[in-house]
Amino acid sequence: MEQSTAHRSHEIRGLALAITSVLCFATTSILLSYANTVHGVDSWVASAYRGLVGLIVILTMQGSTGKLQIHHILTNRLLFIRGLLGGATIPAYYICIMELGPGRAGLIGGSYPLFAAIFAMILIKEGLNRSYFVYIGLAMLGLVGIFAEAALDGGKPLFDLLSIGTAAAGGLCVVMIRHLRHSESTTNIFAAQCVFTVIIAVFMAGDRILNLEPLAFGFCVLAAITVVGGQLSITESFRYINVARGSTLQMLTPALTVTLSAALLGEQFALLELVGGVAILYASYRIVVCKI
Repeated sequence: MEQSTAHRSHEIRGLALAITSVLCFATTSILLSYANTVHGVDSWVASAYRGLVGLIVILTMQGSTGKLQIHHILTNRLLFIRGLLGGATIPAYYICIMELGPGRAGLIGGSYPLFAAIFAMILIKEGLNRSYFVYIGLAMLGLVGIFAEAALDGGKPLFDLLSIGTAAAGGLCVVMIRHLRHSESTTNIFAAQCVFTVIIAVFMAGDRILNLEPLAFGFCVLAAITVVGGQLSITESFRYINVARGSTLQMLTPALTVTLSAALLGEQFALLELVGGVAILYASYRIVVCKI
């Protein structure tokens, strides 16, 4: 009885942490869009603060996530590539949020499990059963629907392509992280991304990072805290619930982002766009479930 109660308590805690991560990620997108629209904060400035806050947090948590060994970024080629790719993807995705709207960017970005499955098949020869190809095809049709709506409505096709590029990069990062977990600590993997994010973003943003008005600075820091909080929450949740449940719950992030963006920012979505988004999220959900 006590064991059953403890199991239920752990499961509730894990679910709460996973849902917290969904809230944090969706909130981050809304904050970034608002900060850009109202205070003129660009993606490079916001990315620099994300990287800096991430480094500060990971440095204070070395005891539980592993000792930071910064030189591994230069000596481990895969860690270097993961850090560089992640560092470039973050500002690119922030650009998509600010140009396309958090909802649309989130719907396209939700296709990353599709690319993770494809890269796993190509790079590490991971076999895919037939159902994978059905869901991959469904996700592709969803993307076509979203892009077709943009073409009909005079959207921003270049930023749509950038968004799909960030989703592909995210899928590749997932595959690399799975390999790196065998040789590197969580601290090193997370820090590599933060270090490259800071380097790239500071180079691009220059002194704009230091010339923010107080409210803009506050939004940048708050958005950085929420996204890092989301990453830590989902990581911690896996101590209490299985990876399948935690990963599938992440599919709620784009849906919540769409809802919040429509309600709070007035972002509008056409029917074809929403149908395409639902197809992407459902296919991604099935790919995650089948994978695990």
